[in-house]
Amino acid sequence: MKRYLLIAITIMILAQIYIPVSMMSSRFDILKNGTEYKFKVQPIDPYDAFRGRYIAIYVDGGQTEYKQSKKTVYAVLNTDENGFSFVGNIIESKPDGNNYIKAKSRYGRLQLPFERYYMEEKLAPKAEAAYRNETKDAYIKVRVKNGNAVIEGLYIDNMRIEDFVKQNKVD
Repeated sequence: MKRYLLIAITIMILAQIYIPVSMMSSRFDILKNGTEYKFKVQPIDPYDAFRGRYIAIYVDGGQTEYKQSKKTVYAVLNTDENGFSFVGNIIESKPDGNNYIKAKSRYGRLQLPFERYYMEEKLAPKAEAAYRNETKDAYIKVRVKNGNAVIEGLYIDNMRIEDFVKQNKVD
């Protein structure tokens, strides 16, 4: 009996290690090998008591209306003449190629999988103030691979938000 208990505990420990490691390695793979897209955004700074400070991201043209009740849809990405990406088409079956993001359709709106950008606790309020006061163009760089997307960085005036806040000494 003790032998089976030891085997069960070992399996549980290995599973608890394997699951987070596989999630992290998947994200790192997307950041390393995914295709880069830039989306214009309007960041705001809310607070989550459990996850800390983050910048909520509203993607310009990202929350497109989609009246179908299907939960999972595919947002096909296009790029404009300035290099910024936008959702060109929403389809229900997985498309060919790598220029799509798996998204959700909720309440008649398309929700892209990148709505939050987490950053250092002290910098998040300053980042929001920098965006509001400077009224600069803001965008995110997103890496996409096999329909999965990971935010690579948030930029204001072509500078990573963390560097912008530190350099401009925003209060």
